[in-house]
Amino acid sequence: MEAALKLLELRHYKPNYHPPEENVILRINGSNCGTLGNFCIISGIPKSGKSTFLNAIIASNFTRVDNIFGIKLNTANIQNKSIGYFDTESSEYDFYKNLNRIKMIANIDTLPAYFNAFSTRKDGVIDHKAMIEVYLYKFRPSVIFIDGLLDLIHNFNDEVESKLLIEWLKFLTNEYNVLIIGVVHLGKRDNHTLGHFGSMVDRYAQSVVEVVKDKENDIFMMKAKYLRSAADFNDICIQWNGTKYVEVQKPPEAPIKRKGG
Repeated sequence: MEAALKLLELRHYKPNYHPPEENVILRINGSNCGTLGNFCIISGIPKSGKSTFLNAIIASNFTRVDNIFGIKLNTANIQNKSIGYFDTESSEYDFYKNLNRIKMIANIDTLPAYFNAFSTRKDGVIDHKAMIEVYLYKFRPSVIFIDGLLDLIHNFNDEVESKLLIEWLKFLTNEYNVLIIGVVHLGKRDNHTLGHFGSMVDRYAQSVVEVVKDKENDIFMMKAKYLRSAADFNDICIQWNGTKYVEVQKPPEAPIKRKGG
């Protein structure tokens, strides 16, 4: 009883309290997609280009230009600029390929010292979460990327386990005032985030963006799916031109075929 009363007192509305302004650090085509103390999701089916756009978001922090493909992660005004990147999926070769892609997109030769990247494919759920918590405690970063979030749960169809992972993300973002950007796969059949966890993460994330691949035109496209803090942004389309990724126009949508001509 006493513990609950103390919580009520702590959580009670304070009429003379004015919370600080939201610190927007991720904008996509001008839309507010990520603030400190929240988590965001990049979703898509396997091989749709999720990691490419994640790399572009990271790279946009390392360049002085206004944005990359309309994306800007800006931690210039944050006291601690540290950025963490946990790759739970890629092989060692692909992990370093992703880091080289970040440098290529940012047009830099060396990754900054405040960027810390970890390849954790060999590790299990408990170790993944433990390392993330230790990193947050020791480095107090402004942003961490987790590619991908499903490696932090044993069964994404388990309601209780899914809820516990959501509560963990909410706790970390609040405790460390950090923006967490996670990658989640979509099912190939229904294009929905996988299982109970997918449904929950869509509901609680500040922003959910979806990445799709237009195989016919060989284009990767990022589009707004759910934005809690802003209006939807215009789709972003990029393409590999043989030497680098470039932004291209969105291809026209195919006309709807009607039965009977």
